[in-house]
Amino acid sequence: MVKLKPITADNFQAAIALELQPNQQSFVPSNLYSITEAQFYPEACSRAIYAKGQMIGYVLYGKDSETGNWRLFRLMIDKVHQGNGYGKATLQLIIRELLTHKAKELSLCYQPDNVVAKTLYAKLGFAEQGLDAKGRMTAKLNLEDVPKEHPLD
Repeated sequence: MVKLKPITADNFQAAIALELQPNQQSFVPSNLYSITEAQFYPEACSRAIYAKGQMIGYVLYGKDSETGNWRLFRLMIDKVHQGNGYGKATLQLIIRELLTHKAKELSLCYQPDNVVAKTLYAKLGFAEQGLDAKGRMTAKLNLEDVPKEHPLD
C-alpha cells in the first residue's frame, strides 16, 4: 500500500511542500525542519511516504542515540491524503523493517490533544508511558510481542 524512499535532491521540494490541516500544525515540526535535523544524525531514517506513485507523507525514525532503542520521531500524512489508512500502513511497514533488525521496542511521543495519533497508536498496540519533560505523551510498542509474519494486520 505504501513505500518509503529516502529524501534526495530529487524529492526534497515535494517533501517540504506537504501540508497538514491548520489545526494539526502544532503537532509536528515542519518537514523542512525535520529533514534538516536528520542530517545531523547518521542513524536517522528520513523517508518520503509514497502511495500509488505519489508522495503522500513524511516519516523520520531511527535509533535513539541516547538509549540505543528505536524511535519514531516524526510521522505526517499530507492533508489531502489523510483518512486513507496511510499512517497505519506506514507504521506497519516500519515495524516489519525493525523486526528484521531484531529491535525489541519502538517508542514515540505525541501531543496529548492529538486524538488521531493517540487512537492510531493505541490500535497498533502502543502503551502510553506518561508525559515527558516537554509535556508530550510517550508510548512504547514491545516488538517482541508482534507476530513475525503479519505484524499488526
